[in-house]
Amino acid sequence: MDELLPAIRDRRASRAFRPEPVPAAARDLLWEAAARAPSHGNTQPTRILVAESEAVRERLIAALNEGNRHWARHAPLLFALAANPSHDIVIEGTDGSRRELYPLHVGIALGNLMVQATALGLVAHPMAAFDEAAVREVFGCPGQVRILAVVACGYPGDPATLPADLAAKETAPQRRLPLQHRVAVDRWVPDLEVSPRDLRRKDG
Repeated sequence: MDELLPAIRDRRASRAFRPEPVPAAARDLLWEAAARAPSHGNTQPTRILVAESEAVRERLIAALNEGNRHWARHAPLLFALAANPSHDIVIEGTDGSRRELYPLHVGIALGNLMVQATALGLVAHPMAAFDEAAVREVFGCPGQVRILAVVACGYPGDPATLPADLAAKETAPQRRLPLQHRVAVDRWVPDLEVSPRDLRRKDG
């Protein structure tokens, strides 16, 4: 019953990549995994923008924040996840609140893609720190398009090639909140107020 869990559990947002390219067949599986993500009303808002040419790659790398720029450039595959909000649904609650669903739908698609990448022996590392307007310009997107993530993808490399602080993150154990801090039955409980940062401070 746990065939899928290893690919979810073993996923890591590694920063070290081998230089070998991601084969076309593997890319197609990543795109298909994203396409199979559910969306309310089957709106399918997720769009994938691949930086293929060296000129576009360099411009996309330049749009990343400095912390990501120096390691992401070594990933053989770089792409952005985008959505046009007008393609998706805005849900109106009974209280009059309005919720745009495109970020949720793109997030589900990204989750599918990352799990598929792990199952293929790849790393798919999503980044949120970038100049959104610059990424739109890189790909020639209309102004209403939102860029939700830029992803560095490839086969995992040697952490020793990274600066010491990043290499330490590569090999550190992945800690997840204990169940009592994630799940409650029937009502909110104080344990749900605990964040991973809280636990780190307590343990440190």
